[in-house]
Amino acid sequence: MTKTLIFGGAFDPPHKEHVALCKAAMKELGADRLVLVPTYSPPHKSGGFLSFDQRRVLIEKAFEGMDFEIDDIEMQRETDNYTCRVLPLLKEKYGDIIYLIGGDSLKHFDSWRNPQDIVKVCPIAAAERGGFGEVARAAETMRAKFGGEFIALKCKGDRTSSSLIRAKLLLGERAEELPVAVMREIEERALYDDYKPMVDKLRGFQSEELFEHSKAVVKRAAEFNSLHNLKQNFKKLFVAALLHDNAKQRRSIDGLNVPADCVDTPVLHQFLGAEKAKRDFGIDDEEILNAIRYHTTARPDMSLLEKLIYTADSLSDDRTYDPIPVLRAVAIKDFDKGFLATLEYTYDKLAAKGGKIYPLTVQAYRYYIDKQYIDNRDGLRYNK
Repeated sequence: MTKTLIFGGAFDPPHKEHVALCKAAMKELGADRLVLVPTYSPPHKSGGFLSFDQRRVLIEKAFEGMDFEIDDIEMQRETDNYTCRVLPLLKEKYGDIIYLIGGDSLKHFDSWRNPQDIVKVCPIAAAERGGFGEVARAAETMRAKFGGEFIALKCKGDRTSSSLIRAKLLLGERAEELPVAVMREIEERALYDDYKPMVDKLRGFQSEELFEHSKAVVKRAAEFNSLHNLKQNFKKLFVAALLHDNAKQRRSIDGLNVPADCVDTPVLHQFLGAEKAKRDFGIDDEEILNAIRYHTTARPDMSLLEKLIYTADSLSDDRTYDPIPVLRAVAIKDFDKGFLATLEYTYDKLAAKGGKIYPLTVQAYRYYIDKQYIDNRDGLRYNK
């Protein structure tokens, strides 16, 4: 009987790690056939960028030379394409199947729709990916929780993220993580050019160093969002991260509405940045504007997008001074702890300078950090 390996995903875009994972899994599992199942969610609803047909072309380019087929079952169904609904149909169609997922997906398997039904359909194979922990342990945890057969593959992949690749492409950079044929197709068809005018306009407002920082914050926000399954709309996080410092070197108030107590202070640019993002870039989404508006001071009761931009700004890769690498490592392991540790470090640094701390930062510290000390007697300390 033919053994079929099923591998699904957005493939927005398909990258080298997708191909390597499938090749290794086919060999290790002794599968005879590879079936790729692209998701169908329309880009305007999913936060994605390419249509089903565009992604299909890129998949064909990425996997050329391999024996595979693309199943468009999700496009045919259009809606209700949860794995628990689609996988039984693929089982009926292909017979003996194994469902392949990455270690990052396995880590969050218990958050899927009806995981107890998914495990009844077929074995689930997962490969370890850098940064997502030991896949064997995760497989055992899910097996104990839901039953079924979980296969921890011996092959190991890296931490390649489609979100980070999208960020690079939208910033006008090349992505070495993509197969050459895929990168060529993207360039020839001008795919992922959605924000080129915005990126070019921002470049004109910033020095080269500040522009590189803005790009680094976009990439860090995209990575945190993917790594921790934060499920933030990619387009919103991209715009908020890109424009967070759009007014840092344009400090003229221009009659715009900013709090009186922020004028002539280091935090003016966050409030002014939200107003100039609205005026100069046409941003009217309040979630995005608030993420820009509070990215320096923080504030009590922040949205997840606000926390993401605040943390990504503080822990972007262009910041190499101590203790940022330590804080970054904390956030890579646990986003919430990374956010709290970053807020605590920032407050302590400002307090050590002896000057006045902007009220929102004090309020944020009391809201988040004081509460953590009450809830956790061991404390949080970023330097422990």
